[in-house]
Amino acid sequence: MPAAPNGPLPREVEVEVANYLGEQLIRPVALDVWTRHESGLVLTDRDGGPHAEEVLATMRQLVRLHPGLTVTPYDFDKHAARAAEAGIELSPTTIIRSAGRSIQFSGMQSGVLFPAFLDAMSYLSRGQSPLTEESRAVIDALTTPVEIDLLGAMYDPYSGHMLRLLSAIAAQTRQVKLRVFEVAEFPRYAARRGVTEVPILTMNGKRLMGAWEEPALVAQIQRVAEGNDEPVIRDRVFSNPFVTEEEARRHMAEQAGDTPAVSAPTSGLYVPGR
Repeated sequence: MPAAPNGPLPREVEVEVANYLGEQLIRPVALDVWTRHESGLVLTDRDGGPHAEEVLATMRQLVRLHPGLTVTPYDFDKHAARAAEAGIELSPTTIIRSAGRSIQFSGMQSGVLFPAFLDAMSYLSRGQSPLTEESRAVIDALTTPVEIDLLGAMYDPYSGHMLRLLSAIAAQTRQVKLRVFEVAEFPRYAARRGVTEVPILTMNGKRLMGAWEEPALVAQIQRVAEGNDEPVIRDRVFSNPFVTEEEARRHMAEQAGDTPAVSAPTSGLYVPGR
């Protein structure tokens, strides 16, 4: 009988992830995991961050799968000033750092976002992206910082696509600062940011709905960097309705003919090809 995994990832997934990391990581990757101790009381002003311990356990499991990975836990309460300076808003938040570049990911790396999260690690580790030559030329020419937020969900394939594409761009240049939010588990935060569908992007505060293909997205980033407020015209905008994590898991349980579970949801983590 194979040994049980030492972490949330099932054994068969652990093996696939280890193989992937062994093939893809070139430079060391540091994972900073920010969490907040929750009192157990019902919060009315913010989301409780139900997956903080699971995210930290998953990152520690990843570190055991590759010698180039390290993990450092941070406590929001003990390092509040540092969190505010870094623009970290939610618990849990994982920062991927490699080759002098970084990406913030708030929430649990589950569903379609987990394989995209691994790809983001790969892009930063390699210090280059799988963008086309034309896109790389535009991105490399940026001289003005562009701050991008991706609001996505673990059940939405367009969110997974955008996480990969934006991570590739952030790996290509220090001018793009990327924050990713898995908003399904943060319904209060999603409400504050007016999320009714996913994915949503903001670029230097400019709100843009739906998924993008590479050429249009690169052109839009270039316009924002240049101070041009004209949006790039797309033939069609692809998105999905926003639902909370609880609603998404209830829907999946109903489709499977199961009774929805009352306990905390499991991770649903998986890797490409599964």
